[in-house]
Amino acid sequence: MEELKPCPFCGGEAYFDAVDRLINIGCDVCMYHRHWTGLITPEPHEVRVNECEYYNPKAHEEAIEAWNRRIE
Repeated sequence: MEELKPCPFCGGEAYFDAVDRLINIGCDVCMYHRHWTGLITPEPHEVRVNECEYYNPKAHEEAIEAWNRRIE
């Protein structure tokens, strides 16, 4: 898994928390956080879990990439 960059607002250490349907990345110092859809998602992907949910194997990578994105 790619390393998380520090918080974009205060520079504090970022944390990563994930369950099946939710990924949360944030900072305990300033309490900023963002949510992403987890491994189980309603968005269509190749692997169907049930009638209305799919498995996204790249969910963690996509969330970390979004968190680490910075404007120079």
